[in-house]
Amino acid sequence: MGARAWKIFCLTGIAVWIAVTVLAGVLNDDPSDARPVTLTFAAGGAIFFGLIFGISLWNTRPKKFPDLELLYAELSIEPELGSRRAARLGTMRLVARCYLLLGMLVTALGLAAIVQESLGVGSAQTTLTAMIAIVIVWALAVPFVIGFARRTTDSVLAPLHLEQDGAALVGERHGRSVRIDVTARGWTTRVSPATSAPELHGEEILAYAGRGDANAWDGVETRTDGDAVVVARASRTGHEGPTWLWDLWLAERLAG
Repeated sequence: MGARAWKIFCLTGIAVWIAVTVLAGVLNDDPSDARPVTLTFAAGGAIFFGLIFGISLWNTRPKKFPDLELLYAELSIEPELGSRRAARLGTMRLVARCYLLLGMLVTALGLAAIVQESLGVGSAQTTLTAMIAIVIVWALAVPFVIGFARRTTDSVLAPLHLEQDGAALVGERHGRSVRIDVTARGWTTRVSPATSAPELHGEEILAYAGRGDANAWDGVETRTDGDAVVVARASRTGHEGPTWLWDLWLAERLAG
């Protein structure tokens, strides 16, 4: 699911959740009994967040990227180091899944506390205490997780002679400056200095590159900007893994 479709899905889901909760209040014959509204709210939250977390877990499922791993090894300026670290390309998915699972647990406990309080069963206070304890432990673990993520990222980028600079990847390769900007809309790869490059799109790039498939180059276009070759990739549902590796390979090929 692309960034725009995901945003629409989330906003629509929230709107439906609120609408159903309001409808439950309108149809409630006994205004003094808030249970129908509370339970409807909790059920709607369970469905909404269940879909959100379910889709996110599916999108971050463990997966191999053989083509990208071969391309990573090929692009590595230190080939031996690159071949050993290619398998780490999917490591960040594991970190993301851990965060998702913790988010699911905290959300489930919060909704369970609402139901317990509404029905008068169990101990909502105990459930909330457990939820708060998990959140505190989670917060304390964040610096360690960020440190692990940064070390993993650095180890993957090092053979490419790239490093992370905020939301961008920067470095110097083969005497040229490289910058890869990552946003919700996609990726923009710049390589300079370079000679003029043709403006290509999708299937034209596939024909020019002679490798990859139509999906690998879907939403990709090339252009020149001053003395830089620019390869822009729009976010697409079918783009999985570090697809910016294709863009880096193409930009350096176009740069001559």
